[in-house]
Amino acid sequence: AADPSASASTNNPPPTKTKRRRDPLDPKPVLDRRLLTLALDDAGVAIKPGRIDDFYQLLHRQHYPDLPDFVETYRRNQRGDHGDDDESSAAAAASGLAITKSAPLKCDVSSRVTKRNLKELPKALLNFLSDPGCGFVTVTSTVQCARTSRDGSTTKMAVRLQDGHVVESVLMRHVSPEGSRATLCVSSQVGCAMGCTFCATGTMGIRGNLSSGEILEQMVHAGRILASELPDEEAEEEKKEEESAAAAIETAA
Repeated sequence: AADPSASASTNNPPPTKTKRRRDPLDPKPVLDRRLLTLALDDAGVAIKPGRIDDFYQLLHRQHYPDLPDFVETYRRNQRGDHGDDDESSAAAAASGLAITKSAPLKCDVSSRVTKRNLKELPKALLNFLSDPGCGFVTVTSTVQCARTSRDGSTTKMAVRLQDGHVVESVLMRHVSPEGSRATLCVSSQVGCAMGCTFCATGTMGIRGNLSSGEILEQMVHAGRILASELPDEEAEEEKKEEESAAAAIETAA
């Protein structure tokens, strides 16, 4: 006689498990220090950890441009050739870089021109970064949409990763007379293992972890949003001049 349990198992195959691992990143995020260090070792580029720190500081000061643009700007600054500001802005616009009148999130300490702040990057590292075949880019993700609350205190970002998955980040602004600041809630995983039926993320299960570079990219996106909110220095100056001129006319009248 046929085994009924065998028939039941044939008709009802076990459910497939959700893949817990994501595909390898291609291209890789340059903000992932581990991946960058491994790639440099494979390419035979010997570099001290402190030089990698210098690279990340300079990348931050340039506000995270494309790697070839970063190398070009670095070499131009080393030569002391800063070029024409209008030409630089046009080149940035052509490459899709965000243009701001004020340097985003400028730090008084890092902007000081002192011997301690001068950074010398090895030529081998610069050649690696400028090579289109290096396999790295500055930012691998994009902001699919960003919604700011009515009071302007929070902005929710839907960040699309390079493999199509979407994660959420929340930028929170804390305004105070004593000193304003901003904090960021980042995602570190795709999906959620809790399985809550009322939550869309919970029903999809856990799909995998984000790399350290993908997590840091959420901070880059948040920084660009904050930078876009900085006042236009030229417009502010013109406004002050107009107010001064109007005050002078009233005084004369």
